[in-house]
Amino acid sequence: MYSNFKEQAIEYVKQAVQEDNAGNYSKAFPLYMNALEYFKTHLKYEKNPKIREAITQKFTEYLRRAEEIRTVLDEGGPGPNSNGDAAVATRPKTKPKDGEEGDDPEKDKLRSGLNSAIVREKPNVKWNDVAGLESAKQALQEAVILPVKFPQFFTGRYFSYLLIWVFLGLMCYA
Repeated sequence: MYSNFKEQAIEYVKQAVQEDNAGNYSKAFPLYMNALEYFKTHLKYEKNPKIREAITQKFTEYLRRAEEIRTVLDEGGPGPNSNGDAAVATRPKTKPKDGEEGDDPEKDKLRSGLNSAIVREKPNVKWNDVAGLESAKQALQEAVILPVKFPQFFTGRYFSYLLIWVFLGLMCYA
C-alpha cells in the first residue's frame, strides 16, 4: 500500500518539474506541494534507512524549490510565460548548501532548534526505567499506547470523553 504513495509523489514531481521548467510557477507550486504530501506519507511507512535518507534528501530539495516558487509568486512573479528565456531569467537561484549566506538568523535558529528536537533514533527506554509517577504512566498507557496498539477497542463517543478526562488528569501533574 505505501509504495503507492511514492509512485504518486513521483508522478506529481514529474509534472511539477515540467511546469517549473516551462515557467508555469502557478501550476508547478501546487504540484510540488502535493508531491511533498505524498512523500511525507510515504516516509511514515518506509523502513529501509537508506531509502528514507534518499527520499528525505529529495523532499528537502523539492521543499526548498517550492518555497522559492512561493516567494516568486508572492512578489507578483510570472505565471505562464510565452518563452522559456524569461522563465530562466526570473527563476531564483538555489542557495549553496554549505554557507547559506544571506539566510535569516532567526530562521537558522529555528531550524537548529527543530533539528535538535527531532528524535532520529529510537530511544532505548523501558517503562521500568522511569521512576515514580505510576498514575501518570498508567494514564499515558491508556490514552496513547493502547489506542495505537488496539484501535478497534477505542471508537465512539466514550473514547473522546476518556481522552478529555485523561488530559485533565495529566494537567494536574504538570
